[in-house]
Amino acid sequence: MKCLIITCLFFLSCTDDRSFNDEDFEATPTFEVNLFQTQYSAELINTGNESTPVPNTLHDFIDVDFLNKEVNEDLVGLKFEVLAENSIDRVQNLNFVFYDVNDLETFRVSEPIPAGAEGSPSIKNFTVVLGPAEIERIITSVRAEFFVTQASAATNTGSMQLKCIAEASYLFTGE
Repeated sequence: MKCLIITCLFFLSCTDDRSFNDEDFEATPTFEVNLFQTQYSAELINTGNESTPVPNTLHDFIDVDFLNKEVNEDLVGLKFEVLAENSIDRVQNLNFVFYDVNDLETFRVSEPIPAGAEGSPSIKNFTVVLGPAEIERIITSVRAEFFVTQASAATNTGSMQLKCIAEASYLFTGE
């Protein structure tokens, strides 16, 4: 019983009666979202010789729910980190494109991925950091797509791996 009283007195003596001032409140969370991760063989893009409108193209859609309209006003930083490993003996061109509700392009990342070889792939890491003007444009996006293209050829071998992570930084204040 004596221990319980001492413990209670200890905890009560360590508290402060100050009121919480929510104007001084500031939270800066950062969220990471895996936007896309894919792997394809050279044969898959080679069969795209008849792709329309652009030959030798792989194309996919990406979920952009992380651009939730409810918190866009608090978005203060956005960056994309891309890792590519290419063992195809042709340069692969990556285009990562965002669109608004009217199908107008709001933002684009275009990057060539150097050719590699089976057993000795080229590895390319790059980061795209968006500034305030680019963030203003991209938050109007409702969908995103990525395209991978290569020069016309149907005889190459190897494979390509791509991974893209988006890091969004927010600033929430008590104001």
